[in-house]
Parts: sequence; structure tokens; C-alpha cells
Amino acid sequence: MKDFHIDREARGAIQLIKLSGSLDMYSFPRLESQLSGMFEQGLIRVVLDCRNLDYIGSAGLGALIGFAKQAREKGGDVKLLNVPERIYKIIELLGFTKVLQVHETEEAALGSFAS
Repeated sequence: MKDFHIDREARGAIQLIKLSGSLDMYSFPRLESQLSGMFEQGLIRVVLDCRNLDYIGSAGLGALIGFAKQAREKGGDVKLLNVPERIYKIIELLGFTKVLQVHETEEAALGSFAS
């Protein structure tokens, strides 16, 4: 498995987080720390670009659900972008597409905050 990397870019009031590698029980604390720090700063509109994500474990998926709920409580949200098909199938199978919005383009993901 590849090392886990997080790159963050601001798109106006929305934070675009590019994930690469494997999001598992060992790496998700790094994402948790990044998102918690952003939420404390009031940066609660987040798009996670999963294009280069090779793997996501149950701990990582559970954390994403929790982060989305935290953001929504503060008036924001966490949305997914460019989810590889093999990972999307897992998210869909577990019923998480009811909780996590998944977008195919950056424009759609960013635009979804306007509605």
C-alpha cells in the first residue's frame, strides 16, 4: 500500500483536500487532525478529492461519516469527489451514499455548496 498524503487547497470558502494512498486505521488520524483543525477555524465546507485514493478501510469510512455530521451541525458539509469505482462500490454497498454526497467533477462538488 502507498503512503497516505493530504494536500489542501482553498477554493474560496471551500477547502479542497486531495487524498492519496491508503486511508485506514493507521492513516485516518492524520486526516482527522487536519479536518478538526479546519473546523476549529470555521472552515466547514470541505471537498475530499479521492482520485488518488487506493484504499479506504472501515475506520476511514466511519470517520468520513462523522466529519460530515460535524460539519453539518456547524452549517457546512464534507463531500466526496472523484471516488474510484472500487471504493464507490463499497460506499454504496454500505449505504453511505445516503449520508455522503459523491460528485464526479470539481465544478459539481464546489457548486453543490451553493444550493
